[in-house]
Amino acid sequence: MTSEPIPVLLYHGTPRGRSDDRLSVTFELFRSHLRAMVCAGRTPVTIGELAAGLRAEVPMPARPLAVTFDDGHADNEAALDALACEGLRATLYMTSGFLGRPGMLTSAQLAALAQAGPFEIGAHSVTHPRLDELDPMRLRTEITHSRDRIEQLCGRRVGSFAYPYGAYDRAVKQAVADAGFSSAAAVKNALSHTQDDPLAIARWTVSAKTSSAEVARVLEGEGVPLAWRRERLRTRGYRVARRARRHFERARQSC
Repeated sequence: MTSEPIPVLLYHGTPRGRSDDRLSVTFELFRSHLRAMVCAGRTPVTIGELAAGLRAEVPMPARPLAVTFDDGHADNEAALDALACEGLRATLYMTSGFLGRPGMLTSAQLAALAQAGPFEIGAHSVTHPRLDELDPMRLRTEITHSRDRIEQLCGRRVGSFAYPYGAYDRAVKQAVADAGFSSAAAVKNALSHTQDDPLAIARWTVSAKTSSAEVARVLEGEGVPLAWRRERLRTRGYRVARRARRHFERARQSC
């Protein structure tokens, strides 16, 4: 297998008009990104389809592209409609505990999306914690309860998961596999490729300041590194620091 770059774009909110959220891409800007996607001439796939290709269960299409949305923002509906109109596909990762909150999709809207378009619906935990900081029982609850709720609403199997904040370790990845997920999306801010891990697929985060020209470059595999298969030392160091800080905060609160 070669290491052909596979861009996997990560979006969050897509509001109409200005937003103070650095991860929110206005719908108007998203439309310009959409034009870059169409011009790139890549083959749209869902994360589940990409993972099947990585495992050589199906042939990998030429020049694949995956588009993902995290959390389940209500304004993603318009972005998904725009994608579908251009013949593109997407994977929407829903944080089940966010359903019905202000600015988030409702249960009815999520169910309608599952039936209406060429979209994959995935799980993104219940409460959006950093999963690599949880005890085993809560870890399983966050993963399985999120899946069960979304399956109940959508009426179909949920086979893909996205790690909140992109935070995972070996135990988290194993828990996702044990829960029956066949694919999972990380972050990494790198390009996926034909040797990527189906349970930790690399994504590149699109932010409020990302221009359509920058998206076009990423779609051509320019200026972004290929994802690493093994966890980097700095990622492990950051996790150790986070866990230590969390432990200190809990100890202080119990005093």
